[in-house]
Amino acid sequence: MVSEELLEFFGRGLAIAAVFGSLALARKHFPASKPISSKQFFELDQRFRGSVNRIAYAVMIAIGIGVVFGTHFLLEFSNRFLAIRGSSQAIHLLPQSAIWWFFPGFAALTLSWEFMLRLWGIRNHKDAELFSLWTNQRAGFDSRKTLLCLALLLAIPIGILTFLAVPMHATLDQQEIQDCGYAFAPCKVYRYSDARRLTAIRGFRTKDGKLTLRAGILVDFVDGQRWSSADWGDFSKTLNHQLADFLVDHTGLPLQQGEAERDIAPLKPATD
Repeated sequence: MVSEELLEFFGRGLAIAAVFGSLALARKHFPASKPISSKQFFELDQRFRGSVNRIAYAVMIAIGIGVVFGTHFLLEFSNRFLAIRGSSQAIHLLPQSAIWWFFPGFAALTLSWEFMLRLWGIRNHKDAELFSLWTNQRAGFDSRKTLLCLALLLAIPIGILTFLAVPMHATLDQQEIQDCGYAFAPCKVYRYSDARRLTAIRGFRTKDGKLTLRAGILVDFVDGQRWSSADWGDFSKTLNHQLADFLVDHTGLPLQQGEAERDIAPLKPATD
């Protein structure tokens, strides 16, 4: 079996190769436009190297941080708002918080440079264009076209996939569980009166059978369906006792103990 250290080494190697490969493709397909003379480049180099360059990159980083945290806040807020609307007194379970970081991260990486240049251009369009021209000559490719292309190919598709996850949540009210999945799919409804077994699990098993800790509660229903609280929220090694008590009270079932969902056979659907 390949060790985790070896996999991590190959993963880092692939990431580095991807970066250099992207730069090579950028130089090939998006060469620096408007080639300038050595004299003009020297003049621009004297003008922009130093404090101007540092300020520009500092502003770009600040914009990137704002994009990351601002977009993450909007996504997480929208998800929570859709979950609690009309049922603020119920228990609400949300997706893993990590899913709201991918799009903000890619958006910041691919768009912060463009935002910085456009912000600069509001004050002095000519200087912003000359700075972009200078940086393109130094890099050997058109950075604006390259980053906008990456935004189109990576950030926008990731953004669409992320926005489709905004409605995801599970709501446990007084009568039933409403499990709302990905891409605005209709919510599945599980009534407590149909529950036949509650099982607290410690985690899930990987393909090699190893137990990964992620505590949750399985609810098996009379029709053979199963709902798991472990599908929601971040990984937790400890059981949510508030949720456990709520389900025990509303189903009237004892809470059994188990290791992993895979170890527990589902109930056979009841037949008339």
